[in-house]
Amino acid sequence: MWYNPGRQVAYCERCVDSGETLGGLGQARCFVTGEELDYLGSANTAQPFWDRLGSFFRYPLQSDSLLIIGVFVVLAWLLTRITSATSLPILVIAGLLLLACITRYGFMIIEFSAEGRFTPPTLQETFSESGIGVLFQQVVVQLIFAGFTLLVAMLGSDFLDIIANALVMFVLPASLMLLATEKSIAAAVAPASILHLIRSIGWSYLLLYGFLFLLLGAAAALFDIFAQEIPAQYFLPVFLGITLYFMLVAYHLMGYVIFQYQAEIGFVAEDQQARERRRQARDPIDAKVEVLVKEGQYHKAAEALTRYLLAQPNSIRHHDKLSRLLLAMDDRPQALAHGQQYMTRLHELGDDARLYFVYGHYEQLDPRFMPEEPAVRVNLASALFERGKYSACCRLLANLHKQAPHFPQLAAAYLLMARALMDGFQQGDKAAQYLKFILAKFPEAPEREAAEQLLARLTP
Repeated sequence: MWYNPGRQVAYCERCVDSGETLGGLGQARCFVTGEELDYLGSANTAQPFWDRLGSFFRYPLQSDSLLIIGVFVVLAWLLTRITSATSLPILVIAGLLLLACITRYGFMIIEFSAEGRFTPPTLQETFSESGIGVLFQQVVVQLIFAGFTLLVAMLGSDFLDIIANALVMFVLPASLMLLATEKSIAAAVAPASILHLIRSIGWSYLLLYGFLFLLLGAAAALFDIFAQEIPAQYFLPVFLGITLYFMLVAYHLMGYVIFQYQAEIGFVAEDQQARERRRQARDPIDAKVEVLVKEGQYHKAAEALTRYLLAQPNSIRHHDKLSRLLLAMDDRPQALAHGQQYMTRLHELGDDARLYFVYGHYEQLDPRFMPEEPAVRVNLASALFERGKYSACCRLLANLHKQAPHFPQLAAAYLLMARALMDGFQQGDKAAQYLKFILAKFPEAPEREAAEQLLARLTP
């Protein structure tokens, strides 16, 4: 699906020329008007999740998922058999490793489903790297929520206890979805990020929550039926098998909701059918790069993409290919250098959702990464502010007047900086300095009135 932001009209593939052969997602044009269109992924063609409930229950029954469930169940059974033959520390470590693998697999399902990949991760993908980091992140998130309920319990009010526990249970699916897609503890517990996700999904989040609650009840009821009939030595494997089945259903459902509401959330993906249709009109450069990558000639593939982008700088799809390739090669200097060009191009094309997620990849590669283009920094700072990431927002805007003294949006940038200091850190004095800077240096700026109002709130 493509979209014309100027006319506010959506176009299907039949009304759009082959953007792949003309330079990528940013170059698709309408056959009738010739206007450039923005690619929306499969956001507007995704089937509502409540219309495909049957596919969610069939998801764990595919060969790859059944194989992985079987592996986990067998490992759990072996743990019960060696309990008496090994020491407790070794048993605890083995149990933690198994739990880490299960946690990583669940989060991979959310990631795959959010990207429009509706087949489960394979055994090789699941065990390609350790899941300890994912398990640690989830444990920390759970501890933060538990700490919140504990603090409320210390107030001694039964009513507040009920409200706190209900609130935690309600936001938990959103927190898991954020943790799986952004891989950040801060994003998974930040009220602004959680509220942004829930608000983006809208009332459908209540329906999602209801389905997840029913799945939890169904798992408990089914296990209760088997619990009275199975021998003690098979108790843990059967419990794990039932739990894993319903976990796969729930995680696939949460990932699909991200896929369905990607446009509202700020996430771009396309489903497998759309991806296959797009492959039918492949560029020669795509075929060449694919062959080079399969042959292990990654540097030549990167060079081919770099040369292509010199001629087609607006090819967002090929920028994305080069970015992913350089990150996979762990070529930090080249990846970060290309990241500056890629992010500038995304900003110029107005692809703000992709810009936010791309920045997250480069920041993970180098926490000190800073976009050179001031307009890109302001754009990202605004997205971070909306998600409650005030520290990252301030880092992008700090000293902007020294690095870009003639930047036309400097007043807007520092107004955002002041708001981040007030909302995120309650640093009214520092916020007032930025507001006074706006009033002194930009007396005619449109942000002057807002700056005066904020300063009046800070001044007794």
